[in-house]
Amino acid sequence: MKKLFLVLCVVPFLVSAQEIGLYGGRGMFKIQYARPHDMGVLSFHIGALERYQEIESYQGGRTVTDRRHFFDLTTGLSYSVIDYIDMRANINPFMKWFEMANYPLDRGDPDPVIGFGSILLGMKVGYPFIVEEMTPLYYAVGVDGYVDFGPGLSEEWFNNALEQDRRFYADSFPEAYPAGGIPYAPNFPPYIPHEADICVTGLFDFRIGPFAAHLNGGYLVTGLDERPLYVPVSDFIERPNYVPHGLGVELIPSKDFVILFETYGMFDMDAREESLWVTPGLRIGTQRVSFDMGCELGIVNPTSEDFWFKAFLNLSAGADLVKKVTIHIPIAKVTGRVYDANSGEPIQAAISFPGSDKEAIQTAPDGTYEVSFSPGSFRFHVEATNYLWKEKAVVLKDGDQVVLDFNLNTKPESKILGKIYDSETKEPLVAQITFPQTTIAPFSSGTDGMYDIIVDPGTYRIHVEATNYQFNEKVVTVNKDETKVVDIALAKIGVAQATLTGKISEVESGKPLQAQVKFVDTEYPAATTDPATGIYKITVKPGTYSVLVEAPDYVSESAPIVLAKDETKIQNFQLKPIPKVGEKIVLKGIYFDFNSAVIKPESYPVLDDAAKVLTAKPKMRVEIGGHTDSVGSDSYNQKLSYQRANAVRDYLIRYHNITPDRLIAVGYGETQPIADNRTTAGRDLNRRIEFKILSWE
Repeated sequence: MKKLFLVLCVVPFLVSAQEIGLYGGRGMFKIQYARPHDMGVLSFHIGALERYQEIESYQGGRTVTDRRHFFDLTTGLSYSVIDYIDMRANINPFMKWFEMANYPLDRGDPDPVIGFGSILLGMKVGYPFIVEEMTPLYYAVGVDGYVDFGPGLSEEWFNNALEQDRRFYADSFPEAYPAGGIPYAPNFPPYIPHEADICVTGLFDFRIGPFAAHLNGGYLVTGLDERPLYVPVSDFIERPNYVPHGLGVELIPSKDFVILFETYGMFDMDAREESLWVTPGLRIGTQRVSFDMGCELGIVNPTSEDFWFKAFLNLSAGADLVKKVTIHIPIAKVTGRVYDANSGEPIQAAISFPGSDKEAIQTAPDGTYEVSFSPGSFRFHVEATNYLWKEKAVVLKDGDQVVLDFNLNTKPESKILGKIYDSETKEPLVAQITFPQTTIAPFSSGTDGMYDIIVDPGTYRIHVEATNYQFNEKVVTVNKDETKVVDIALAKIGVAQATLTGKISEVESGKPLQAQVKFVDTEYPAATTDPATGIYKITVKPGTYSVLVEAPDYVSESAPIVLAKDETKIQNFQLKPIPKVGEKIVLKGIYFDFNSAVIKPESYPVLDDAAKVLTAKPKMRVEIGGHTDSVGSDSYNQKLSYQRANAVRDYLIRYHNITPDRLIAVGYGETQPIADNRTTAGRDLNRRIEFKILSWE
């Protein structure tokens, strides 16, 4: 017995809880769970229940205490056909045993009554609704039904159990009492066979974390009872139909240990009486084996008031006969937050995934998001109103949980503003303003001639029209967070005027340039060329003007312009790039007298152009290098090359006021040829003056 008890205590810790109730099926003690086992789980259970009554009898001048014992064994098999259906079969052996107190007389105990109390076949259908797998949080509903047969007692087996039951119910046992003893009939309740009982019960489960509750309620239709011949008609009472019901509560601190408490009742439909029992207990075990222990207490009208208490043990074990084919779908999860880069406040944004078929998502009001992917490489594109979009790329592997936050910067508010006015009177004008080749809607200046508009950084053509005035256009480039003031003057129709137009381009490549065209010492605002074409157009009064053209990183050009009334003149400008530090520029067209450092007059225009570069960049320092061909001695050529370089330096200082410390003259003689000195053409190329840019500052 001790070995059996030890096995029952140790085995549960080897594997995990089967959770089979006393009468089969997944449940507590008598309470059934709505959620069946998974498909293919086969379970076996065996449970022992024991109760007894004490009876006092007078023997040999003394009062002794005898006991009537009632021992039930429940055993059976349960099998999950599919995930949502359990089937079960149970058999309920029982034993009645009369324990005689053998003091003061030596009395023998009669043979026990052994039989099968019931044979039960049942099925349960249930479906779980899983809200959160990890917590866990779910509820389940189900229906349980069973048929319970009550077979008669055997007259051949178990020492004629039928005869023993008759004696336990009606007779005394004189052979158990020596002479002088008083025979005593134990008066056990008789065993009553019956036809099939049928019961249908509704089931409900709820679980959140370590707490679970289970509710059962049904209807039991009892079969016809068969009165044993040894039971008088007057003592025979047919069983009524019942409403079985119950509530079970579980506290689950771990999957290996559960605290159970259930209350179970049977409502008598004939007598309208309630019988109620409560059962506290424990469940220890894991998925394959569990061990339950508990005691049942009758608290409201138990079946017999003498049987208000009984204890039981229940062992269940099982195995999964169906090997689960687990299809692992690789998945990775990305979570994060979108927020303002400056304030840290959350932003509701749209997140798309360019290059994939993943649908775009929206962040929550608090800026958070969560999205799952199959492994791979993905681009996250985040956009929000009034913010600059942002992208990030991520490579995901199976099982990755990546946090990817986005901080967005507000869109820069580049602004263009200015005044529209009469070119002659300077009075403000109400004019229609458009931005050709953009989606910006037309708008008007105010009565004060003022206008302003917020735009994205870029280059724009501003087209202005007013009644009785010639239209005017200007091109403007606005950088990030920059405000550009662009005033535009309109000339009245019929007033004497002239138009200057043309193209600004690079001298060598001919590519169009974005440049400023200014009328020096006038009130006319500068005009900006179209960056795509390099074309400009300005309407002014007839007259003589000095026009200056400037572009970043190019040498400025100027020219005198005479405009007659109603004339449209085309004046193109070609700008030379300003050399970079370390760059050498050959000044083509500089000539000297033979074997002399005297500059010929036809060289002056080239030197004047070089002076323009130096004037445009007042901090630029250059080296003026003189070079010769190989005719003559090395020393002679070295001296001559220096004298010619110095002559160029003197010219720039004397006639263009270039600061002397910005110019360094160096003679290289014949040491750095750029062509073959054996030919006349090669020698002509080697005789040259070069500018080398030393610094800009």
